[in-house]
Amino acid sequence: MGIRRGICAGHLLLIAVLSLLPAWLFPPSLSGIPGIDKWMHVAMYGLLGALFRWAAGQGKVPRAVRWLPVAGIAYGVLMEYLQRWASGGGRMFSWGDAGANLAGVVLFWFAADRVMAGEGITKTK
Repeated sequence: MGIRRGICAGHLLLIAVLSLLPAWLFPPSLSGIPGIDKWMHVAMYGLLGALFRWAAGQGKVPRAVRWLPVAGIAYGVLMEYLQRWASGGGRMFSWGDAGANLAGVVLFWFAADRVMAGEGITKTK
């Protein structure tokens, strides 16, 4: 479980770094693809949701960790909020990005839950 938590922490750090870097550090060619920004948010936070579910362990989710999707959503809102100050004003809070973060966490948590609960894989002991 320690390794799983460490991987989650590493992904949280990656999200923080990417969220708080100034916008000018990102390649301008990506901005020419319609909707790419939102899909990147869904992917990054979706992976976070799946990792959180993975860290909860195989089988039914214990009560003690059912708050993890909420924590992932709150983290996404916090990162959006912090962008204004940490990026030197070059990035702003976006409800669209926060919504994409929420969608990623929730959708991927439940997809991973289906797999981790044994519905999508064969259980072995």
